[in-house]
Amino acid sequence: MEVRLLLLVSSLSVFHFSGAEQLVQEDIIVARQVELLGGWTLASPEREDVQEAAEEAVEVFNSKSKAKKYFRLLNVTSASTQVTNKMNYKIEATLGKTKCSKSDDTIIKACGMTKKQLACKFEVSLDLMTDDHEVQKMSCRRSA
Repeated sequence: MEVRLLLLVSSLSVFHFSGAEQLVQEDIIVARQVELLGGWTLASPEREDVQEAAEEAVEVFNSKSKAKKYFRLLNVTSASTQVTNKMNYKIEATLGKTKCSKSDDTIIKACGMTKKQLACKFEVSLDLMTDDHEVQKMSCRRSA
């Protein structure tokens, strides 16, 4: 009787453990490049937020420039972003001189263009809470 009981118990345990084997599906983890907090990351010059920051920088440039004519953003040539408590942008852009005088109240996008162009570098921060842009640095030189 003890042998039968021992065989019964051992066969039950084998049956129990063999039923416990279930296939587990594992998800494949794919590495992504993510912006690191505090690190600078290349950004597409066509990105909407980059274009907005560049337009804000051009407005500040026009307000501080001693030129008698307005300048207009022609294109953003490169951009980098940094995420901190604000969104920071380093932008390189080409500006074109318009034929519109600053003394006129005109829509700059409607102004005709001259041949003069500037290569500019801007550093702009965006306060995400207030949606306000602030130009930290700007430098421009005549394009060749």
